[in-house]
Amino acid sequence: MNATREQWLAALIEELRGIFAVHGHPLPAKIRATCGLPSTKSRSKDKHIGEHWSAKASDDDTHEVSVSPVVAEPYEVAGILTHELCHAATDGDGHRGRFPDLAKKLWLEGAPTRACAGDAFRENFKDIVESLGEYPHAALNVGRVTTTQSTRMLKASCPCGYSVRITKKWADFGLPCCPLHPVRTLTLS
Repeated sequence: MNATREQWLAALIEELRGIFAVHGHPLPAKIRATCGLPSTKSRSKDKHIGEHWSAKASDDDTHEVSVSPVVAEPYEVAGILTHELCHAATDGDGHRGRFPDLAKKLWLEGAPTRACAGDAFRENFKDIVESLGEYPHAALNVGRVTTTQSTRMLKASCPCGYSVRITKKWADFGLPCCPLHPVRTLTLS
């Protein structure tokens, strides 16, 4: 079976090549898939769970596809990868043009921007997904780990409206003066 997530994703891509070709949109020869946080909105569990980068952005002309590590269920991962591969097969269309038609032909459900695996996808891709074995990954819970801010900035202000932020360490040493009223020492608010 596939020892890593990337091997699982690469094996799925190879299984899907024939299906994409049958629907008139063959996959590009060079595709690299990985499990990793997307370039933006990485802490959002229900947004940006997949990403496709055109070969035009790659130094070696390879399409780059990423599946977010917040997803671990094999059919969801397969649906996300299929969505992103639709982008690779219709490079330049975004969620318009040929993309929506291809996504529907591959049993993805929902609006083009959120097309994902539904019941029909699960039924039609059951043999392929099960042949790959378990997706070797455990979901990353990005909201579980929270960090506490170690430095709280205090607000020091003048009655005229001028204000600055200062750490407690420096406030204890002495508050600054207002540049508009040099005789006034700022007060903490």
